Amino acid sequence: MRRLLETGVAGGLRAVAEAARGAGPLAASGPLGRAGFTTAAELAAALATEADRRDRDGFGRLIDPSPEHYAWAWPAAATHLTAARRSLVAASWR
Repeated sequence: MRRLLETGVAGGLRAVAEAARGAGPLAASGPLGRAGFTTAAELAAALATEADRRDRDGFGRLIDPSPEHYAWAWPAAATHLTAARRSLVAASWR
């Protein structure tokens, strides 16, 4: 999730879409879900989906989508990542 978010900071919306499309470590929703981090997996998948959204006009031509949904998905993923990291650190001290 952290790499996906950092890719968004460094490369923007299209970079997140391309990174999430591949089978590499940035396509994180599968491994996160298998590791038991289901909320993180859902948020990573939502971020990738919003980054890859390509709407079409009435004639079928690609148009730039509204960035509103991506603008909600990105901070949700970043906030969850911060909270999860804090929780894991606190749990390691117990």
